[in-house]
Amino acid sequence: MQNAPMVIALALIALVVIYFLPWIDEKIKRAYGRWRRKRRDRREQRMR
Repeated sequence: MQNAPMVIALALIALVVIYFLPWIDEKIKRAYGRWRRKRRDRREQRMR
């Protein structure tokens, strides 16, 4: 079993990713909302 350390490392990485998913998801949603708002504001300014 030469790849046992790699399997253990991948399992640890997977656990960390699963643990942080809600936090990462919140950050992405917040950034996406900010980006959409900026786009909408620019579009409204062009229409004026």
